[in-house]
Amino acid sequence: MNERGDSRGARPGQEAGHPREAGHQQRAGRGEGPATEPTLVVSVDVPAQRTGQPGEAGGGRAGSGGARRAARAAARATASGARGRGVYSLLALMTLLTAVVLSVTVGRDYQPLRSTTQPFHRHSQDPSFDPISNVLRGLPPNTINNQSSTPDQAIRAMAVSQAEIALLAGGRLIRTIPLATPATGLPELAAAVGDPSWLEYDGGGQVTVRAALVVVGGAALGIAAPVRDVVLESRRGVLLGADGAALALDGVHVRPSSAHPDPDWRAVDQNQPFVFANNDATLVISNSHLSHIGRDWNSSYGISWADGSTGSITNSEVDNTFIGVYTDKARDITVANNWFHDNTLYGIDPHSGSTGIVVRQNLSERNGRHGIIFSEDVTGSLVENNITRNNHLNGIMMDAGSTGNRIVGNTATGNRGDGIVLASSPDNVLERNIVTHNRVGIHVHGDGGTEGITIRDNHVAGNQLASQGIALAGNDVIDNGDQWRPRVLAVIWSLVPITVVLLVSGTAVLRRRRGRSGSRRTRVTAVGARA
Repeated sequence: MNERGDSRGARPGQEAGHPREAGHQQRAGRGEGPATEPTLVVSVDVPAQRTGQPGEAGGGRAGSGGARRAARAAARATASGARGRGVYSLLALMTLLTAVVLSVTVGRDYQPLRSTTQPFHRHSQDPSFDPISNVLRGLPPNTINNQSSTPDQAIRAMAVSQAEIALLAGGRLIRTIPLATPATGLPELAAAVGDPSWLEYDGGGQVTVRAALVVVGGAALGIAAPVRDVVLESRRGVLLGADGAALALDGVHVRPSSAHPDPDWRAVDQNQPFVFANNDATLVISNSHLSHIGRDWNSSYGISWADGSTGSITNSEVDNTFIGVYTDKARDITVANNWFHDNTLYGIDPHSGSTGIVVRQNLSERNGRHGIIFSEDVTGSLVENNITRNNHLNGIMMDAGSTGNRIVGNTATGNRGDGIVLASSPDNVLERNIVTHNRVGIHVHGDGGTEGITIRDNHVAGNQLASQGIALAGNDVIDNGDQWRPRVLAVIWSLVPITVVLLVSGTAVLRRRRGRSGSRRTRVTAVGARA
């Protein structure tokens, strides 16, 4: 009894819970016999292990657990860092992808091309005699075969030569009026004819022409002050022309006596008068206004030069004609400083083998088709410093083998069709033009392709497409529908690094907050477990 009591009494003073002492005590108890109380020994060991030091058995298990917890914490930290780097990389990648998508969808213009279909019926260019030949024969203006056509007495003409005036009706000579000296103006002619049913001067500046007035045989006629208003009667066969002679208009308004308000009606109306120079004639128009004349028939379009004729139109206004200016195998025509507008088909139309045409400093706008068109082998000509705008089709066009021309310093803007078109017309030069807000800026197509075409120093901007059929290297090409938009792209990509920094910073802050919240929950759980 004393021995067991001594043993129990000594335990509180020892280092509690040492494994060896516990074993000795258990064996000593077993040696004493049935009186030993093992339950008391176990009850003492449990609290001793809780408070054990690292060097003792309980402390070793605690140290081992702490190491494992530290290892797990380190592993979690490593995994968390890896996950963080992955999240940041994913954010950067998503930002880059978003920038790419925005660049393609917003940084590039994808305007659909407008349709350029404009329904319009045109007569074919039927083979026929020129209008002057027809009218001198007394044939209707739409005559194709003069051998099978019957002269009409209602078709009348005044043929003015240097020596006489011949009055014809239905191709027959009605009267000859000799001239002592060549007539040089309409008031003199009206006085010589002496019949207002053919030609009338009112004495106040207006002359009414009631039959075709044609200058022939090398004569020259000038229509100028005191005449200010030339009224061409709206009837079949009436025209103002020159055939192998010279005609000049200066400071006058030429118009029909009546004109239908519908341009499509006027286009087929045989009563529409017009101005025409033929057979090496010279027609010079200056400071004048010509309106509502012409129709859709060979060389009857409005103002025309044909068959080697030459001349000019300058400082004038031409509107509501079928075609403002037309040439057919003409030469050395100057069209300068004019205003062509609201014409049914074209503003300026050099055509069919004409050469040496100079089209300079004109405004051609709101015409039913093209502002300026060279068609069918128009060569060696110049289109310079013109403005073609708001036309229903193209601004400037070279068509059907029109080559060796220079298109320089023009502005083609706001046309429903294309700005400048080369259709089957290689070997042309396009230089220093401004081409804006059209369907296609510069369009090349057809036979010959881009052969010999020079396109340089042009400004092409704001079109639905910059070009078709040809590259525009060496030109100023910006903000067209088929192009990147540099300003938008600059904004998009300048925001990429800022967006990445903001996303990464915000994500890092959220992760730290979550980490602190998780640590607090872990500590609370651990304390609860120890309690």
